[in-house]
Amino acid sequence: MRSRSQRSLKKSTRSPAKRGTPSKALDPVVAAKVRFAFQVLTEGRKLAGARSRRLSARVDPGLIEAARQKTGIGNNSDLINAALAVIAAPDDFGPWFAAQSGRLPPDFELGL
Repeated sequence: MRSRSQRSLKKSTRSPAKRGTPSKALDPVVAAKVRFAFQVLTEGRKLAGARSRRLSARVDPGLIEAARQKTGIGNNSDLINAALAVIAAPDDFGPWFAAQSGRLPPDFELGL
């Protein structure tokens, strides 16, 4: 049997873009955010390619369960990686929103 240090050196066979991606996401928007985050981080060479850093934290079990239900991710490591990827990926909403200024005519009204 391999020691813990030998097991941690084993490279993952999954590509970084696939890690943490929900197989059966219950929320398609969250699934798209996770996929996009991994894609951007992979293209930007922000990912090391191997999950080698061990993380230990105490978290509220309700938070973990809510995240599992929303994402469909069952594995703790995949869930944490997905959450960190969404946080680490660039968020272009602010610049995009500012660029939308003046796109609609001043007399535009929503027919609500």
